[in-house]
Amino acid sequence: MNPNMLRGPLLPSVIAIGVVAASVAGTIALTGNHHSSSGSATQTPAAPPPVRNAAWVADGAQDASTLSALTGFWIGPDVVVRGGIDGLHAMKRSDGTAAWDLPTPGGGDVCGMSPGIDGGVGIVAAQGTAATLKGSSASCSVISGIDVASGKVLWTTQLSGPFGDPAAGAADYAALAGMAVVDSDQSGAQVGIVALDLKTGVEKWKHQGDCTHLPHSFAAAGGRVAIAEVCQNQPQATVRVLDAATGAAVADAAVPKLPGQPRPFIVTADPVVVADDGDHAKALAFGAGAPVAVSGLDGLFDAPGKQQESRAQVSVGGGVLCASEPTPVCWGTAGQPLVPRGLPNAGAAHQDAYPVVGAADAARLVTVGVATHPRASLCRVAPDGKVVVEADLSQPVSDYLGQNGIAAPYAVYADAKDLFVVDPHPNGRAAVIDVRLG
Repeated sequence: MNPNMLRGPLLPSVIAIGVVAASVAGTIALTGNHHSSSGSATQTPAAPPPVRNAAWVADGAQDASTLSALTGFWIGPDVVVRGGIDGLHAMKRSDGTAAWDLPTPGGGDVCGMSPGIDGGVGIVAAQGTAATLKGSSASCSVISGIDVASGKVLWTTQLSGPFGDPAAGAADYAALAGMAVVDSDQSGAQVGIVALDLKTGVEKWKHQGDCTHLPHSFAAAGGRVAIAEVCQNQPQATVRVLDAATGAAVADAAVPKLPGQPRPFIVTADPVVVADDGDHAKALAFGAGAPVAVSGLDGLFDAPGKQQESRAQVSVGGGVLCASEPTPVCWGTAGQPLVPRGLPNAGAAHQDAYPVVGAADAARLVTVGVATHPRASLCRVAPDGKVVVEADLSQPVSDYLGQNGIAAPYAVYADAKDLFVVDPHPNGRAAVIDVRLG
């Protein structure tokens, strides 16, 4: 089916809302074949999973920067925010209409956004202009805190001061524990991590030691920040876990020993999982356990946005971590490999799936539709590898996600209420699709 069926006409205001026909709009329950029982021995067939359809669709403009070149995606209580290189664009969760638009804070292009928000505030990194850089030579060194509900810029700061280096910019950033935590893009024994108050931008703590900071070896989750450093006379890297609120070392953190890994990439901070090479993953180390050899995960750090190379594309929760490149692969968070059992497209030549980012109660995958099961499915992977299909997606959404069982380069985010399919480079196509989950 043509994915244009998902979309409505473009509006002059850049975003258009495609309204799906009333016969399939909203949340739809799949009707099964129910047979009345003729005796006590007859079993009622198990109810099929519900079918969820697109509640609304937001389109990107044709050949325009708005909504293109994805730099991040935030899910707020009342709005969702898609970052483009020109700024931020918020849509109402109720119907997808425009809520607010914010040009790049600090000027220049948006480099990237925090992977999530905390207390209604998110972080944006921008290239800056001559006026905002104030003599700094760094790119992507202007950091701003954004109130997600209103689009108001709460504060903006230039990082050369906190980092103590006019050439230092941001390699990555996170919003958690009331802090904007920023990873420096400079190596060396200078300040490697700075935390600013999320509401005010006031510096709260910084991490500086005798070891060499490794840019892009950074992850934050669960109130913790995981980084990697190389200390003198130790060619291998050391992983450290810091309390995001205070910057203090977390004494009981389980971290791997990484011989032969001069530049590890941190997959998650809660639990700590490290890949030995972010471009061509050869092993994953889970907590204090031994590395687990992996294959077929060269794209583990291929984020949809070009400025997010240090972030792994994984779904983590409920004691399970799942990725997809392209066939889904999962592990228990203690490091044991899991074979997902019961994926709806498991018998197909292509078993492509999208890891669902955002909902942390369980690891989830969205499988693509195949000939034997034409609908895409939202699946939860249990700690024993068993797959529970939580919902099927309507045929128009399924067709958009993948043809012939092959996933397109989309990103999938979710919370408890909605599933959002995001195209990193829509160029006139659907930029965001909202699928209601209940």
